[in-house]
Amino acid sequence: MPVRSVLNGPGQLAIEADAVRLFAHPAVQAAVEAKRAAFEAHPLAQAPAGRATIPLNLEEMAFSAVVSVVAMDVGRATAFWTLNLPHARDGTRVPGTRHGVDNPDNVYRVIAVDDVSDFRIDGQVNDRPGADVSFTLFDAYPGSGVDSRSQGVLILDQLDRDDEGRFSFTVGPDETGGRVNHLQTRPGAARLIFVRDSLQDWAAETPVSLTVTRTAGPGATARSEGQLVAEAVAAIDASIDYWLRLMPQWFGTPFNEIAKGRAKNFSYTQQATSEARFELAVDEALVVTIDPCGARYLGVQLADPWGASMDYGAHTSSLNQHQAHRSADGTITYVVALSDPGVHNWLDPAGLEQGTMLHRWQGLPDGGFDTERSVRGSRVVKLDVLASALPTDMRWVTPAERRRQLSQRAADLARRLD
Repeated sequence: MPVRSVLNGPGQLAIEADAVRLFAHPAVQAAVEAKRAAFEAHPLAQAPAGRATIPLNLEEMAFSAVVSVVAMDVGRATAFWTLNLPHARDGTRVPGTRHGVDNPDNVYRVIAVDDVSDFRIDGQVNDRPGADVSFTLFDAYPGSGVDSRSQGVLILDQLDRDDEGRFSFTVGPDETGGRVNHLQTRPGAARLIFVRDSLQDWAAETPVSLTVTRTAGPGATARSEGQLVAEAVAAIDASIDYWLRLMPQWFGTPFNEIAKGRAKNFSYTQQATSEARFELAVDEALVVTIDPCGARYLGVQLADPWGASMDYGAHTSSLNQHQAHRSADGTITYVVALSDPGVHNWLDPAGLEQGTMLHRWQGLPDGGFDTERSVRGSRVVKLDVLASALPTDMRWVTPAERRRQLSQRAADLARRLD
């Protein structure tokens, strides 16, 4: 394992520092505050969980928009880590950037590109890579006000690596010409490379190291502070409007109904998803059984009604197939409940009676995805009869074992910042 996290390079720290400074500008803060009324008037704010999480989502959606302005600069040549929790850098608080039911298992990075330059991305596999690592060319920054459309994707397993785990690929307007290590950009349809390392074993799997070189293209023009402020104000308005419009459409099914997984190419290849909403009383539990269906990666994540993940370092608000206990038949049964039900596979909604949830199957087998098998069943039960609704081989935990589970989870997550 590298001595220092691959997510803490000088380019990362510089973009974070610039984004924090831009976010603090009075005009930018005024733009943030101006969107508060849109949250408060939204139907999602009518429930206690929606009202309670307005401040978090207002800040993080807005800061994510500011990050997009700063990071989308081809002159920086950096793979920037985003969609993460709030954290501190040398005593300075860096707000979180969570939205869109972000996945705690994923390390998300963005690399700014354009449609006239050439780029080379050099990578290094460190010890064990994630279960699924992809590089997607997008025409728009995710959540920037329009849907991001995939223009091409490379999977780590498809790229040639040398004996030391090194690999590279290029990005530019040249035709692919049969090359497996090139993403072709097209006029008006190249904004960024979206990198996704899906880590199932947080203690052992490490994101790949990435170095970005702009090998050809016109000289980059530095933007003035006034330009950056104007772009940030516009980005905040567009991004928040986008997410407030999208979330009720995306998660519009009745509460506690878990749809079968559907294979689709929203942004990535070889992926299937199933979205749902939960709503529970204090004496209720949602019991769901899912099938890995041969996917290299399977995870389920909870988020608040607006789409921001819970503090997954402090709560078991997500589980993947490495972390979860499997039944003898290979399926995974988990429980969503407001209080700890004593099962290992507890998805903790962090006190929210309502929220969103997303199942992700990635790295699907060549034979295809079995939609009917994906979600075996779901139902809401009273906590006092929960045991009768669970598999006989369900793993139960004591309070001491839960504390150890949470302690290990926090320590494993900390590897990303150490």
